[in-house]
Amino acid sequence: MSAVPSPILVRYHGLPSGLSKHLRVHAAVAGAVRDGDLAVGTRLAGERELSRELGISLGTMQKAMTRLVAEGFLVRRQGDGTYIGSIRQPVAGSWHYRFVDDDGVTPLPVFSTLLERRRVGDDGPWHRVLGPDPNGYVMLRRRLDIGGRFACSSRIWLPASRFGRLLRIAERRLADTNLKTLLEADFAAPTLTASGLAYVLSIDVEDAAVIGIQSRTVGLRVDIVGRSFGHEPITFQRMVVPPTAHGLQLDFDPPRAGAAREHTR
Repeated sequence: MSAVPSPILVRYHGLPSGLSKHLRVHAAVAGAVRDGDLAVGTRLAGERELSRELGISLGTMQKAMTRLVAEGFLVRRQGDGTYIGSIRQPVAGSWHYRFVDDDGVTPLPVFSTLLERRRVGDDGPWHRVLGPDPNGYVMLRRRLDIGGRFACSSRIWLPASRFGRLLRIAERRLADTNLKTLLEADFAAPTLTASGLAYVLSIDVEDAAVIGIQSRTVGLRVDIVGRSFGHEPITFQRMVVPPTAHGLQLDFDPPRAGAAREHTR
């Protein structure tokens, strides 16, 4: 009998092959924990055994497990093995990703997973929006799980001269985090206003792999510019949404915008 819990096997093999193997492992375990298929305190098989059962390298398995531990999905007990940790908390004060349930009113919880962060150059639309920066730009790529119903892909760019420290912040601080809250707390850069443009188009291969759908599927892309004091643009975000029956609340005024504007007068 396989020592790998069946929810992990089923979810792993159900994910698109275009997604890297360590991200598939991560998504399989995280999804099983969130949906209650793996109860808190459950002991997992060893990494070697898991890697054999899933048909992946030990290094790939270790990479995924390390990330799951850092995010709190798993807990390592010295000399005793790895156990399912606490269930993640949804992003607090979600703003742009406010999807509603079937009743058209109740907001769905949002969980974010950091997939990539790196410094990039000026060869993209972020350069036109954010203006020139001699140090380049920080790019954060995330997968947004919307209430376990579907996923979205998100990339956000920020000027590296001001926000370069985001490349060094502990990864666990960027998981299930409202980035706007973090920018205000750590960089004194509140998002006071925002504006966006929406496009209906075919989703490219890269975003489709993150979302878990077939490439060229028609979906929604929303480009959002966040501005701080003096109407200065500080973020350029590109979110990609697959076809879904769940409504997206389009409100580009942050909850505290009014209070913040009063403060700046």
